[in-house]
Amino acid sequence: MKKFACARIEKRLVELESLPACRPASPEDDGVAPVRPLFYPWRAFAIFAIALWLAGCNKPQPAAHGFPPTEVTVSKPVQKEVENWNEFTGRTAAVNLVTITPRVSGYIVSVPFKEGDIVHKGELLFQIDPRPYQDVYDQAVGQLKQAQANQQLQDATFERQDHLRQTGVIAKEDYDTAVSNKSQAEAQVTSAHAAVNAAQLNLEFTHVTSPIDGRVSRQLVNIGNLVQADSTQLTTVVSIDPIYAYFSMDELASLSYQRLVKEGKLANTQGGKLPVYLQLQDETAFPHGGTIDFADNTFDSTTGTRLLRASFPNADGFLLPGSFVRVRLPSSAKYNALLVADRAIGSDQDQSFVYVVDSKNIAQLRHITTGQLADGLRVVKTGLQPEDVVIINGILKVRPNSPVKPDQGSMEQFSSNDLSLPLTESKSTASSGGTESNKATR
Repeated sequence: MKKFACARIEKRLVELESLPACRPASPEDDGVAPVRPLFYPWRAFAIFAIALWLAGCNKPQPAAHGFPPTEVTVSKPVQKEVENWNEFTGRTAAVNLVTITPRVSGYIVSVPFKEGDIVHKGELLFQIDPRPYQDVYDQAVGQLKQAQANQQLQDATFERQDHLRQTGVIAKEDYDTAVSNKSQAEAQVTSAHAAVNAAQLNLEFTHVTSPIDGRVSRQLVNIGNLVQADSTQLTTVVSIDPIYAYFSMDELASLSYQRLVKEGKLANTQGGKLPVYLQLQDETAFPHGGTIDFADNTFDSTTGTRLLRASFPNADGFLLPGSFVRVRLPSSAKYNALLVADRAIGSDQDQSFVYVVDSKNIAQLRHITTGQLADGLRVVKTGLQPEDVVIINGILKVRPNSPVKPDQGSMEQFSSNDLSLPLTESKSTASSGGTESNKATR
């Protein structure tokens, strides 16, 4: 309507401007001097007013200021019972590690095991040529039989001499000789038995077997090579289940654990032993559970640490000795805490913050104090309430006190354990060694 009115006014203004400034001469005025130009004051005023009106009509409309509300994903903090943890680095080790060496010298004639395979106690690994030892054994057996035959003779001789002594028909010297021969025959039999046993052991030692159940390494000596007793290394066998993990704990952490255990603040649910959890290099969680079964009796004066050992079940043999691992121990009693996703946390110099959406959908900046990770979410010690609505995705596009368009999401959806989520809006850095701190940077 306003545009239509302006157009009509512009048309009227053109008509007014086209009016003559002088009244034309009439026939009656013939011969009379021309009339002087007439002045129309009202026309000038009308032109001026219409010009002002047109100026108002042609004035552009003011441009709209501000931006549309930012679309974000929100969720309330997760309430969960958690406990604090300390993490340490360590190495796994086999409970039993056996270096296989021969007990007798000889030439290798057979290697029946498969390298890297699982072997059982008593299973044959190497066969040394048994023929020389078989001959020695047979010889010892023959000598034993000879000694036993001589013993029978001396026993019979002694019985006759003893009977004659009782009747008084032999000299005492002959009786003493019979007693001595009988004792010597018994000693020879005993010695022959020992020689047979030694020869039998050496013959058995030509069968080099595994002393434990475990996994065998590669063969270090091939068929046809001469091996020396108690010196030549043939292979190694390591036990599989269970497996140890050794790690060092600093003195302050050790004292803290001692006090927590003494005060009964740590739950020892596994036979009175402190629970511990293990993580391999390619794992994000700590899926392997075990217990502390040894702590050294002194601190290392050069490093200020104490050596500890944890034992872990390893029935499937997945954990291998010598692996670099991280172990996690509880460092507090369980408590209720609020948790948020790491990507919801921003960093402003040395302060961490989150954005909380109020009832008017306005983003409010809230400074918080963070703790450790628990199930992929960050513990918030101070700064949040259970009913707060936290922006968990899109914080890079949000400014304090700016309007947002919230979309309900799930805090677990952005858990740090979910490696499939692209971290395009936040970067996480972690530091460890007793405590952890992960931040999302803006």
